[in-house]
Amino acid sequence: MKKLLPRLLVSLVITCGLVWWVNRQGLPILPPAETFGHMQWWAAPAFLGLLCLVHFFRAFRWQFLVRPMSGISLTRMMAVAFTGFLAILILPLRMGEFARPWLLKRESGVSMSAGFGTIAIERVVDGVLVSLWLTLALFAVDASEHEWVWWLRLGPLSLFAVSLVVLVAFVAKPDPMRALMRTISGWFGKRLQGFVMHVLDGFHEGLQALPSRSHFLGFFLYSVVYWGINAVAFWVLALGCGLPLGLIGAVAAMGILAVGIMLPAGVGLFGNFQAALLVAFSFYAPEQTINVQGAVFIFVNYLCQLVITFGAGIWGMATAHVSPWSMFKKPAGGGEK
Repeated sequence: MKKLLPRLLVSLVITCGLVWWVNRQGLPILPPAETFGHMQWWAAPAFLGLLCLVHFFRAFRWQFLVRPMSGISLTRMMAVAFTGFLAILILPLRMGEFARPWLLKRESGVSMSAGFGTIAIERVVDGVLVSLWLTLALFAVDASEHEWVWWLRLGPLSLFAVSLVVLVAFVAKPDPMRALMRTISGWFGKRLQGFVMHVLDGFHEGLQALPSRSHFLGFFLYSVVYWGINAVAFWVLALGCGLPLGLIGAVAAMGILAVGIMLPAGVGLFGNFQAALLVAFSFYAPEQTINVQGAVFIFVNYLCQLVITFGAGIWGMATAHVSPWSMFKKPAGGGEK
């Protein structure tokens, strides 16, 4: 709890700053009741249904990385995944990323290192897929009219491409990569160097425990399905709200939101969520449309995300018999990597 309080304070500063910026742009966090008259009756139910599929496949694909190295059942694995997603939502600065490796160790005995290895692969695959789609979608936007376009076209893709190269290099040539990281971290002092090398050794141990190429292929294909349905869900909700995004714009909005909530965020990803979509909409719609139809889209999207994540997470916690706080106690046995 002592470590949680400073992170809560930092996350509160981030949230307040982003909410202030969003309000300054004229976007209401809570749209006036009359603005919901622009939304078709079927928009929210259709989006919620598609979002259920998105959330299911987000968890289901993890089995290709986890189940080959553990005896965990599909039901228990889904419970661990849904509980972890809820932890990411409710804890500040993405502290919830620790939940799935911890719960996986608790449920199946898979090491924390191997668990973090699966999360690293998931993040890199998601980052490369989404940033590639985002780059392609934003080439339909005139860069001369929007200052953020070039950065969003190339920044995320470059970052995750480098991450992919580092990940592959660490698997293929662990000793040279370890030596390189030892040299780089040594520039910042012996204490940091020791910490970095300890983390890398555990990470490498985790990667060595991961499954075969066929399992990676299964994970990748289901990741394409997961993000594809997500893009369609954004498009359907935009249509229902009268927001002129089109399918390409929906892909771009999804990608910018994914990048925005990967950054350090407050509780509920609040602030990051609204600010990222506001930036995305600025490429496709005039200000008046954004502040009416766009505000409704953001509000409904956010509310549906909360409903799905909390609903699935509560089921996961009941199935795994774990509370939100016990997830972050040290596993029995202490300092396992």
